[in-house]
Amino acid sequence: MENNLKQILKEIKEDNYRVPAEVNVNELVTKMIYDIGSTDPELRDKLIYSVMYHWITNNEIATDKLKELLAISMDDNHLFFKIGETNTDSVFTRSFSILLIPLILINNRQFKFLSEKDIKEVYIKVVDYFIKEKDLRGYVKDQGWAHSVAHAADALDDLAICSEIGHEELLYMLEIIKNKICINNYVYINEEDERLVTTIISIFNRKIITDGEFCEWIKSFNVLQRTGIYPEDDNLLINVKNLLRSLYFRLIRLDNTEILTEQIKDTLTKISSFN
Repeated sequence: MENNLKQILKEIKEDNYRVPAEVNVNELVTKMIYDIGSTDPELRDKLIYSVMYHWITNNEIATDKLKELLAISMDDNHLFFKIGETNTDSVFTRSFSILLIPLILINNRQFKFLSEKDIKEVYIKVVDYFIKEKDLRGYVKDQGWAHSVAHAADALDDLAICSEIGHEELLYMLEIIKNKICINNYVYINEEDERLVTTIISIFNRKIITDGEFCEWIKSFNVLQRTGIYPEDDNLLINVKNLLRSLYFRLIRLDNTEILTEQIKDTLTKISSFN
């Protein structure tokens, strides 16, 4: 079945992602979501996700099907499939299911088919997934991208833009981003910090959270839970420094961010292992 789907999607991609006359879009989308966690990186990433991306952004999938696709992508067989596992193939199902969410949110900004209640439900699911995901690998040899943290960051980013998401939700996003960065059992090496910073900048641009609240959040990185054990302490420090440095260089491109950039410099000085 995978080989048949792969051939169909290859032909669609080669034809500039046009919908073939003989193809039922809804049926093919259902097949794609069924195989979205394939361990074949070409099928999963280059074909299923790629076709989904082009069809959703080009409005080839009807809004009622997008609502169904959103619900499926967030269910226990997709976003929460074997949640908590590490170093297993189940991560591909979770991490590519969450990649569909920002595409659907972007489409919704044009066609408004999701209610405020729907958006809040997406927020709850994405946040819950982000907290519970334990498989943090970026690129997996022979199987391609897992990149669960980066993919979740994309979903958080599009949620941060939604007007239905308010002050408390945005503050909580910052808190869970901090918690995901402040780990000592893994060093993020595939630019996860940059993807998370994109979300942070979207939160900043909403102008709902005050500079004072942002400064307090940055200062909270001063208190790191170090164990005195190597390399765990270094892992933690590297993750935090990378996030704050990435945030600093993104903020200096914006106007009126001096108070935040100065707070980042102060925090980096205080947590530096060279002091």
